[in-house]
Amino acid sequence: MPLPPAIRLRVTLVLVAAVLGISSSAVLIRAMDAGPAAIAAWRCLMAAGFLAPFLPAARRISPRDLRLIAGSGVFLGLHFGTWFASLDYTTVLRSTVFVAMVPVWTALFEWFLFGRRPAIGFALGVAGALAGVGLLASGEGVAGWRGDLLALVASVLWSVYLLVGQDVRQRVPVLTYMGLVSLVASLTMWPVAFAMGEAVWGFSTNTWLLLVVATLGPQLMGHQGFSYAVKYVPASTIAAIMLLEPVGSTILAALVLDEWPPVTAVLGGLVVMAGVGLALR
Repeated sequence: MPLPPAIRLRVTLVLVAAVLGISSSAVLIRAMDAGPAAIAAWRCLMAAGFLAPFLPAARRISPRDLRLIAGSGVFLGLHFGTWFASLDYTTVLRSTVFVAMVPVWTALFEWFLFGRRPAIGFALGVAGALAGVGLLASGEGVAGWRGDLLALVASVLWSVYLLVGQDVRQRVPVLTYMGLVSLVASLTMWPVAFAMGEAVWGFSTNTWLLLVVATLGPQLMGHQGFSYAVKYVPASTIAAIMLLEPVGSTILAALVLDEWPPVTAVLGGLVVMAGVGLALR
């Protein structure tokens, strides 16, 4: 059923703000002097702290929904950890393009789990995206492939997070939902940070400030925006809109980090995003 005009406008504005928020994430992560798991743990903990006033509403959430929220939080934490780690091995463009494969996994999960069979263009789009991956990865060394694989894993984890959230968000207010999943995500990543031997304290003042900015921008404005919108639009549509992230992230990386991608990488990234977009038509 079509959305009322007022809600459609609100959802559109929220999605625009969310894309702007997440586009700054990779550049902010690159500028921090902390490990990926520690960054994920602190960022999610800060987000839960900002949303703490909305957590008492969890008392009215059913046990089933609490279990789903817990699972969603685990996937969110692992998504952040693997994606942040990918930025240690590959460029912002490559990392964000591989994470942008989310719509493929989301559409496949929706097909197998909910019977929402994709159109014939899905197979053509996936084939095109894979061709783009080959072009994007040409000439890359082992370290680059490690980053690519981590980014792909992060995209699968994010698609599961979106699908679980789409169900729970029909019944749970967005701020309560985001506060709870952020808390669970943080609790998930602390043991990972310790197991990886990462420092979790003693960061520079600049890193602490960047953590706050990353929490307010990409985490709250970005991910909270998508969590709000997924109540009104399909998860696969949200994933498709996220194809704009590599564009914004690459521009910021070039301007801020002086990370200018080669022409072949840009072409490969465009082919991947075009293929993913075709897969969702």
